[in-house]
Amino acid sequence: MASKDVELGRATAVIAERVAARLAAADGELKSIGLGALPDHAINGGILVSAVPHHVLNAARGQVSTTLAAISRLWAKAKQVVAMHSDMALELWTYRLGTLPGPLFRSLGRLSNPMVVFAEPPTLEMSMGNGGPGRLLAVLFCGRTGPTGLMCFTGDPRMDEVEVAMVCEPLSQDGSPLPPPPGSPVRDMEFVHLSIPLGRDERFTVEGLALRTARRSGRKEPTPAQRAMVLRALQVAVYLCSSKADLQVPASKEEADVSARRGKSAKPGKQRRWSKPENFLRMGWRLGPRLKAAREQTRTAAARRSGKGAGGRGGWRQYPHQRGGHQKIVWCGPGRRIPDSRLIAPYWVSEDLLNADGEAPEGVIRPTA
Repeated sequence: MASKDVELGRATAVIAERVAARLAAADGELKSIGLGALPDHAINGGILVSAVPHHVLNAARGQVSTTLAAISRLWAKAKQVVAMHSDMALELWTYRLGTLPGPLFRSLGRLSNPMVVFAEPPTLEMSMGNGGPGRLLAVLFCGRTGPTGLMCFTGDPRMDEVEVAMVCEPLSQDGSPLPPPPGSPVRDMEFVHLSIPLGRDERFTVEGLALRTARRSGRKEPTPAQRAMVLRALQVAVYLCSSKADLQVPASKEEADVSARRGKSAKPGKQRRWSKPENFLRMGWRLGPRLKAAREQTRTAAARRSGKGAGGRGGWRQYPHQRGGHQKIVWCGPGRRIPDSRLIAPYWVSEDLLNADGEAPEGVIRPTA
């Protein structure tokens, strides 16, 4: 029987394959009607989608297809997939975010247009379409440059905002997957788009970015679903920007002494239908399970503790407990002008008072004479 990590890795690869196929389908749709050049124009400049006659392609539909096709072509250059461990995702969802500086997200350039895929996709309320529940399969990051909004790599120095595409799979009200659309062999996906500004003086919160996103969609105020989607996107992006992020880079062919990479199921002389990208990074596969174990230990200690302590006035000490985690912005470099993010894991207060079994004493600890 395969280990949990192996099963999670396989599930992530399947989801990445589905998302990549959906992006490629958007490109193929444009090519099938003679508009295959539009994604190149969205990257390198040229005619606008609005210039395409309406009888050829619906403008709104064409804009979405062009954006997805351009994202697909840029992503395909490096095929950077970041597989997030389910334990790490559950921890990130509980971490708070404060005011965020726009320049922080230039650090996404360390990875070329990454596709962050969830090994066990979380369920949340959809913020577009007919609403209802959906599974968040992946988050894609791409760059945009200049006033024309041309798309680019996340490492492009001209980038002035980050385009985020959240890939969702709609679910029925009972939580089961919806059947594929008529005439399609695969289940449908919906894409939720938002932009992260990168200006030197940009400062924003989750609520502020949700408000910008809502107004772009014609709303005065963001819906709870939009707030949740923006929060999830920023939680992933901020951690991905950290120079201390738990990312495991696979060994190169030379280090692994492998002349070529093929899937285990591939037979000699035959290529798999979809080859796993060589830049298939694992995020949180070491840290996530450790954070989960620490949280469970805290819950066990809290269940054994019957008393509740008060604040530590007069030299009193609080009973041992764990404070919640958050993602903190730190400033580095000359003059402390370069933003970086740090994941502050839940930590113990008065940890030295735990006994040998990891149990906390009851109530407030009073100083001895």
